[in-house]
Amino acid sequence: MHVYLIVIFNEKVYNTVTYKTLDTVLSTTLHDSKIIIWDNSPQAQHTEEELINYINFDFEYYHSKSNESLSALYNKLIDKEFKGEADYFTILDQDSSLSANFKASMASVDKSKLLLPIVCSDKSGKVISPRYQRYNYFLNKCSIDYISLQCKQQSTYPSKDFFAVGSGMTITKNVWATGIRFREELSFYGVDTEFCVDYSKMISSFILLDTKVSHNASNEHDEGYEKFKWRLKKYYEHWRYQLVAHTQMPKGVSAVYVHYFFYYALLKNRIKRLLKH
Repeated sequence: MHVYLIVIFNEKVYNTVTYKTLDTVLSTTLHDSKIIIWDNSPQAQHTEEELINYINFDFEYYHSKSNESLSALYNKLIDKEFKGEADYFTILDQDSSLSANFKASMASVDKSKLLLPIVCSDKSGKVISPRYQRYNYFLNKCSIDYISLQCKQQSTYPSKDFFAVGSGMTITKNVWATGIRFREELSFYGVDTEFCVDYSKMISSFILLDTKVSHNASNEHDEGYEKFKWRLKKYYEHWRYQLVAHTQMPKGVSAVYVHYFFYYALLKNRIKRLLKH
């Protein structure tokens, strides 16, 4: 069975591009499947009775008022499903448009490896995932090499230094059985990054699927100051984790180091916004 997780926040699932395109995938390629809708909104977006009248596929709906950590959520749900009948588990956010051949692209692939689509920005059309990243953790910078669309797809790529966004990522039961898990020290930013780091330490390659996902990249869209501040805080939480985990910087030192750069970045953003007006 193939389980598809859609995480929603303050939006009806049937209004999301993710559900609309997943509906097409499930109708185009018939297979044993289930949709899990996880509602992280403060107020529930649905009742189960409402969804029964709308969704024509097997589904489960959960509402969490606490905007639950993505890493803990993924671990909990994937563990549960792989203990049951699931063989594949795909992670999706509410802003991803799947190609109709998403499931068909997985025919005859190696189930011992991570399965990744080509993910493109919905704004620029450029490939954003998978890609290769080499970090300078002290400066919080990385050099990036993108996979070209001219590359032969549905083939094996080395996993050393690779990164993939979570939305569209498909984990097989065989991969999960190796013991790789999402790092629950992280809740939002860095969840997919550190999963890729840990994966590359255990499995030397991944499968690039012959399918595309159009994804809303948060750093390409304008947003209000409070939302920017929230995202920056989560982003710098990941940087602090990286400094401790990958450079052995003491936790106290990393806290002070990151704190300085966090408020410097906030100040720069404030000035930039003021100059626009």
